[in-house]
Amino acid sequence: MPLPEVTARLSRLRRMPRSRKRVIFAEGHDLRVLRAIQRIVEEQSAVPIVVGHEKDICRRIAEANIGLRAGHDLEVLEPNGEFEFCDQWLAYSSAQQLRWSVPDLPLFIRDSRNTASAARLVDGSRADCVICGTSGEFPWHFVQLKEILASLQRRTTGTLHLLFANERLLCLSDVLIEGAANPSQLAEIAIAAAQHVSLIGARPRIALCLDRCGKDISSQSDRLRAAAQIVKTIAADMDVEGPVALTDAIGAVDGSGRTQMTSTPYNVLVFSRSGIAATVRDVLRSTSDWSEVGPFLLGTANRAHIVTPEISSEALVDMAAFAGRHLDGSNSSVG
Repeated sequence: MPLPEVTARLSRLRRMPRSRKRVIFAEGHDLRVLRAIQRIVEEQSAVPIVVGHEKDICRRIAEANIGLRAGHDLEVLEPNGEFEFCDQWLAYSSAQQLRWSVPDLPLFIRDSRNTASAARLVDGSRADCVICGTSGEFPWHFVQLKEILASLQRRTTGTLHLLFANERLLCLSDVLIEGAANPSQLAEIAIAAAQHVSLIGARPRIALCLDRCGKDISSQSDRLRAAAQIVKTIAADMDVEGPVALTDAIGAVDGSGRTQMTSTPYNVLVFSRSGIAATVRDVLRSTSDWSEVGPFLLGTANRAHIVTPEISSEALVDMAAFAGRHLDGSNSSVG
């Protein structure tokens, strides 16, 4: 359950004037998705679309006594048969190339098409944003999105986890590339993360964090320092420092998530290697009372997000409040 301050900030975001965005959920059969859509319909915060088999979705709505009517409250789109062979070939080739351990490969190839179908609607401007990931593995959703959405092919991609505890906001971000990111890639992800933070009314203070587990501490420090300069060149008013030690960036945090720092704490932590943000999030949530919204997928111009399978229906409502919004207030060319 989101903490009160999370709910307050995101509720204000949902009430902000805007044209209603068409948000498509790839896993339309998931009860959490359907319950989230019920809230979205009540709040009129977005126009919901789901991918799935209408008969199955209607049965689940009836069994769970959810107040939705397919075709009236939400649009149901079945996976497009026109692209069936392309999707099946993508599933097979990806499983072989990435050496995924798939217990039933034929079933996986047949049924793992919803994210691709949803992404095509976004790419064709029939929807503003896709939210996927309530089931399945992150790499498979990412492969489908990258194959179809041009923005993922042109930009650096990353993840962003928004953590809240008491009065503190802490955002953890990293890059989705093999190896260490270069300064330009780090700067791009830092700016995209800052735009998401600004959207909920917080002023971003960015720390480009030093990964002391790596073997290239010296060159890593140089990359982080160069990335900070690039950010300042692009956005002169942005508060960014690098390199910053992780302990200094987070500060001393007690069991309730309160910071013991006397100076203004950083609220956006950017890491140069993939997977570090999720690891830090797991450690923090295991030792302190942090609540999460996200993760968000950076580099898509806010047109696609891959959530985690443990996400709640409440968090899906909050994700939909972000989805498709112009991050800089005028266009969605970054982030």
